[in-house]
Amino acid sequence: MSDNSTPMNNSWIATSVGVGKDFVSLLRDGALLFLAVLLVVFPGRLNSILVDAGFEEGSIVGFKWKSKLVDSNRALEEAQATISTLQSKNDELLKALTEANAKANDPKLLERLAKLETENRKVKNTTEKVQTVVSQTIESNTPLVEKALSSSQQQVRVSRSKSDYSVGLQTLGVPDQERVAINEKIRSEGYGLDPITWSYPANERPSWFSDRSAVFYYSESSRPVAEQLALFLKSITGQEFVVRRGAGLGVEPSRKDVMLFVHYIKK
Repeated sequence: MSDNSTPMNNSWIATSVGVGKDFVSLLRDGALLFLAVLLVVFPGRLNSILVDAGFEEGSIVGFKWKSKLVDSNRALEEAQATISTLQSKNDELLKALTEANAKANDPKLLERLAKLETENRKVKNTTEKVQTVVSQTIESNTPLVEKALSSSQQQVRVSRSKSDYSVGLQTLGVPDQERVAINEKIRSEGYGLDPITWSYPANERPSWFSDRSAVFYYSESSRPVAEQLALFLKSITGQEFVVRRGAGLGVEPSRKDVMLFVHYIKK
């Protein structure tokens, strides 16, 4: 009789250990979920506390927190996905615990499972409300984020000087001497000169040449500079220059934000 009871005891112990590990994992994920909820429900307050404490960046439940609007908005989006993932894990753990208890048939575990299921339902209700708030917050943040990103781009533009840009002058029906003189004026204005510059006879117009005098840019950040260049060229030639975004097929990707090409058609 003693020999028969030993395997049963060992089986019960192994089952209890497994259930215990699952229970600890459930508590851990529950704690992580709680932190995620705090970040989402009280983002401003939590942000202030962390900044006052000297934290500028951190990692919570798998996503990074930063004290800036754009990064906070990204954190909200990641938090929304994280909450759903944690809730799914909780459901899986509860299912595993229920199956384990069915095998162990332990009344104490059954009582604990009943409490966990009740708590899990409460967490589900809370997370559904939180996710609704997250969606609304992300939607309301959209114009602010766009404004912040626009401001960041403006700062990048301001940080560059004219000499950082390369201007490649292509002319049609313009003598070489005049093209060289225009290049010198562009250089004197502070722009850099690209080595690709050429004068084409009026009757030998390339197929890729613009239908009118134009300044081509290849990155949205360089558009303001292209507009300034167009005004300058008008002042020295007396002709209007349109500003267009080029396809950039022959422009190195790393230089699209600083490369400008000019097509000048002499009238």
